[in-house]
Parts: sequence; C-alpha cells; structure tokens
Amino acid sequence: MVTLHGVNLVYKYPPFFPAAGGFGEQDAQYLADHGFNAVRLGFAWSAVEPQPGVYDDSYVEQIAQTQRLLAKYHIYSLVDSHQDAFNESVGASWNAFPDWATFTDGFPLKPDPGFPQVYFTSPAQNQTWTNFWHDHAASDGVGLQEHYAAMWQHVAQHFAGRPYVLGYDLINEPWPGWAYPSCLPKGCEQFETGVLAPFQGKPMKAIRQVDPTHLLFFEPPMLNDFGIPNWMPNPTGDPNAGMSFHDYCFGKVDTCLSNGLDRATADSVAGVVTEFGATTNATKLTTLTDRFDADMASWMFWSRPQDQTPKHPQEPPTGPNLMDPAIVRPYPRAVAGTPQQWGFDGTTGTFTLRYGTGRIGSGQPFAAGARTEVELPPSTYPNGYRVVSQGATVVSPPGARVLQLVACPGQDTVQVTVTPG
Repeated sequence: MVTLHGVNLVYKYPPFFPAAGGFGEQDAQYLADHGFNAVRLGFAWSAVEPQPGVYDDSYVEQIAQTQRLLAKYHIYSLVDSHQDAFNESVGASWNAFPDWATFTDGFPLKPDPGFPQVYFTSPAQNQTWTNFWHDHAASDGVGLQEHYAAMWQHVAQHFAGRPYVLGYDLINEPWPGWAYPSCLPKGCEQFETGVLAPFQGKPMKAIRQVDPTHLLFFEPPMLNDFGIPNWMPNPTGDPNAGMSFHDYCFGKVDTCLSNGLDRATADSVAGVVTEFGATTNATKLTTLTDRFDADMASWMFWSRPQDQTPKHPQEPPTGPNLMDPAIVRPYPRAVAGTPQQWGFDGTTGTFTLRYGTGRIGSGQPFAAGARTEVELPPSTYPNGYRVVSQGATVVSPPGARVLQLVACPGQDTVQVTVTPG
C-alpha cells in the first residue's frame, strides 16, 4: 500500500503555470527533502482551451515540464483541473474557467463579497454554474460539458504512460449553482448522483480513450468541504478510480474525513484528502495530521500563502510557501503488507507502525525480500534515529532518510518503533 503526504501547487496568476511563479528545481528538492512524495498540480481550463476547440499545447507542456521535474525527485503528480468560483467575471478569485464558457443570462454579479462567499450571494455566479450543469452550448454549438471532456482528453495525452503521474483530479470543488440550498444540511444526494456524477463520467470516459492506466479522481461538491454528507458515487464504475475530497471542517468532530473515507470505501475506490489546512495554526495542523494518521489517510496540504482571496493575494509557489513545518512527520510511504496502525508523537519524536505481512484483501504473502519504506524527514530527526523492529529486518543504511524493512520469514505481523537518536 502506498501512502501520500503532499502539497498543492496551483499558480493563479497569468500565465497560470508554476514555473512562471518561480517554482523550480530547488523547490522540488526542498519538498523531497521534507518528506513529501506527492503534489496536486493544478492547471487552468482557460489556458488549455482559450477558444472553443482551440488548445494551447505550449501551456500544457509547461505543466508537463513541472510534472517531469517533480518525477525527478520521486514525487507523484495529481494533475488537477482547478477553479475557485468559475471565472473572475462572476466573482472568482482568478480566471480558471474560460470567458467563453461563462453564461450569466444577464443575472447581476452583485452582491459580490469575493471568494468564497460569492457562491452564496451572487446571482451571476449561480446562474453560470446552473448553465454549466445544463450543458449550455458554447458559441460553436458544442455543449460545455463536451468541451470540458475533450479538453481533459487533450491534457491526458501529455501525461499518459509517464511515471510518477498519480492520476487526474477531474474538477476542483464543483458548485451546485442554484441547487445549493437543497444540499443543507443532509447533503446533495440528488445533485451528486443525478448531475455531478454523470458530468464527471464524461471526462473519465474521454481520458480512458488515451490513458487506460492512471487513476481518475472524482470530487464531491464544494459544500462537502465543510462536513455535509457525501453521496458521490463512482461515476463510471472504473476500477482505477479514486475520490478526491477536502477537509475544512470546524470543531472537534471531523465529519469531513469520516464522510470522505466512508464514501470512498462504499464506492470501492481510494480516498485521498486533497486539500486541508489554509492556516498557519500549528496546533490545528498537528491535530489534523494526527487524525489522518489515526485513519491511515493520504493527504495533500493547502498552504495559507497559496490562498488567492480579496484580502490575501497569492504568494510565490516556492517550496517553503507550499508547506508548513507543523505537517512534516514520518509515515510509511509504501507497505509490503496490510497497515494496521501508525502514529507520530511530536512531543517525543516517537513514530510507531504495525502491519500484517499479507496483501490487502487476499492476505497472500509478498515475494521474499519485498520492502516496506518509511519516510523519516531529517528535520524531524536532525541527530539521527534509533529503530526497534519486531518481525522485520532493517535493510537500509544507518540514518537513511528512508527506512527500509524486510519481513522475517514466517512472520504475520511487524511492529516498528522509531525514536530520536
């Protein structure tokens, strides 16, 4: 089993690719040095398809170059069609979705308090999304959803077959439009099953025509970010699908995490927390990452410097601006077996891992010599570390950033404890 600890990388100023904002080799190295093995790599539909049916391959290649740079440092990319409130003309924080796909039918923008509150206040915002869900025709007579699916197919051609591509995140935080009041408080069951799933099925089918292997991550509506029930089904039943969901829940009970993981389990897909954070509160971030460990969840952090709101312009997407020291921690990035528990005590620096040596589901053994890898960030263990292992042999060099373990013959369970040296 693979576990992801990652960050988001979405550059929201023209020309909408990370290298233009300053992301480069040193930043990829910085992320790897701090133990991150995944990046949610965002792009703008408006830049891919500036006019209906016209694609800018030079833009897609810029995104692909960043993916290849991350791959050089063994970092997986989740290629993400990102947006925040559609288009600037209807109150978005940036022009992620194209002007030519924005149909307001004359509804006014105001009241416009800015992103994200504009979702709840702006008639133009909600009419634009409603037209999108009704598959409004673009100027060439082709439906917006068909354009979107074809755009995704074009993007996927640049990443098909490439190593260290985790997959495709089909749409960031889709908004129900005028239907949003029906989502509160019991969730958007009708919208998710009857509108959103059929829509996301279109790019899934389009991508599969050019890329049969990489994972396809579907997303529930934006309101799920705050803990309402998640009804999102696997749109096509694709066995190589995943659920991308976000955790911006408030309070002590994290329904975002349980809703997302429970729904992913019900759909028989991988569930990944692809956004959380948007804060520099170290106590809150530690609490969240402790919760994720307790549920053995993969995650990708959204840093406060990357926010683009009326009161907070986005800062350059450099390595330190993409992460926070409070989220750097040990984790099992690959387990040759079935994980049963892991956790990290930041006060003592103690990391524990327990796993069964059989495969998930079948319980069948791995081949002799199969390795479990544990990421041990140097900033967590600046003076080295000690390892106590029961049921496995340490095969990595002393002090290696990645601890490698091989289960001893005949062992059903492995227990590992790492403490500061």
